[in-house]
Amino acid sequence: MAEQRVLIIGNNFRERMEMTRSLEDIGYKVDSIQDGSNAISSIDNNKAANKLGSDINNIGKDKDYLLIIADIDTPAFSPLNFLKKSKDIKPFTEIIFISERPLVEEAVTLMKHGAFDFFIKPISFEQVELSLKRLLSKRKTSQHKNDNIGNQDNELNRDGGVKGDRGTKNSNNKPSASVEIITADRGMQRLLNMAKRVADSTASVLIQGESGTGKELVARFIHQNSKRSNMPFVALNCAALPENLLESELFGHEKGAFTGAITRKEGKFELANNGTLFLDEITEMQYHLQAKLLRVVQEKTVDRLGGREPVEVDVRIVASTNRDIKESIQNGEFREDLYHRLNTIPLTIPPLRQRTGDLKLLCDYFIKKYSIIDARDVKGMTPEAYRLLSLQKFTGNVRELQNMIHRAVLLAEGELIEPQDLLMEDMPDDNIEDININDLNETLQDIPKHGKNIEELLESGSLRDIEEKVIYSTLDRTDGNRTHAAKLLGISVRTLRNKLNEYKEKK
Repeated sequence: MAEQRVLIIGNNFRERMEMTRSLEDIGYKVDSIQDGSNAISSIDNNKAANKLGSDINNIGKDKDYLLIIADIDTPAFSPLNFLKKSKDIKPFTEIIFISERPLVEEAVTLMKHGAFDFFIKPISFEQVELSLKRLLSKRKTSQHKNDNIGNQDNELNRDGGVKGDRGTKNSNNKPSASVEIITADRGMQRLLNMAKRVADSTASVLIQGESGTGKELVARFIHQNSKRSNMPFVALNCAALPENLLESELFGHEKGAFTGAITRKEGKFELANNGTLFLDEITEMQYHLQAKLLRVVQEKTVDRLGGREPVEVDVRIVASTNRDIKESIQNGEFREDLYHRLNTIPLTIPPLRQRTGDLKLLCDYFIKKYSIIDARDVKGMTPEAYRLLSLQKFTGNVRELQNMIHRAVLLAEGELIEPQDLLMEDMPDDNIEDININDLNETLQDIPKHGKNIEELLESGSLRDIEEKVIYSTLDRTDGNRTHAAKLLGISVRTLRNKLNEYKEKK
């Protein structure tokens, strides 16, 4: 490999040294600086000799930086200013920004101005190495006369994560969205680590998990981290097509193979050649098609409908299901031999209700994401709204949460999402919040009608009776405004409505 240089900008000495050693081990020359005030000088060959001394004197045109890795928290460092100036000075040097926090707005801004990647710490060397591989691959295939890297736009990943890299290519040879999976759950992190370790193999992967857990995201994550990342990623939902169309979509057909086949059509296997084919909801595939799929997996050839000659294909298969696949085998609905072929690497995604540590993280992420996309000024949610949200079972998992937060961002009237903005009509009665008795004193003191403190009320009846008196008194104070009353009581409007219905039924 011809000598390539990387510049590291960051205040953390240990991080700089670890990254330097890792890059030097694979043949890169590395420079590093810890003060942002020297950042521009370090990439400007004309200024470098004067400002940075003899170590930079030798940086000539043939030693421009291939990549810059910059920590946005570096002292005296302005990420956007540095990005703009560096693109003016060295337009073909790419920049990866790293941060301790998922700064969505800043990440999107930097991407729009030409940043190559935005990573959240801790970052692995594998992430950086993958970015370098894409850089070198793009330089080799670039149509620019000077063989330099062209600029491409980046955008917010619509499936839940900040787009950091250039992405992979789909069957139309257009860049596809890069995948970052937002999680702090240990089980999910173990699954992703395992997926990354096996990503560069040829082994088939079977992903199991409930609907909405992100099976396709994990499949794209595997493709992104594989040696096939620059080749097509093709997805097919096996439950979305009738039997006759599914066979044609998978294997293709020749002209005249059936009524309406007016031209030859390549199937998904051919479109995904040298790349990855994602077969979503594989257990919905008809039994006789499973036999044909098994043959393709074993023989690595495809027979088009109406075709005379088999077509060789090199495809990595990732399949998924939201059903119990072993139960499907026992019921005679899925071939056991195909299961063993696909289940070389089994991955099971835990449902959101088992990833309690991810709920707040995902809420914050989706609020920021849709505030940017829909030009809203929502900053977060009230404790009452979050408490109400945390009681949900989320049978639709992350997809359900994403849709709920998107809706709440659109409905919120202020900077914080209120309980009523969530429009949660299916909250089970046994999950309805009770009024916190420790918080009632302040409310009672502001209600002249009672003239009693909490201790006196406790002596006057049951807790349920006290709760009823407080609710009605609070409604008197707010002139019947349920939203205002619920806010004073620290409960949701839905809870207040259910409480009032209980009192009416009791009478």
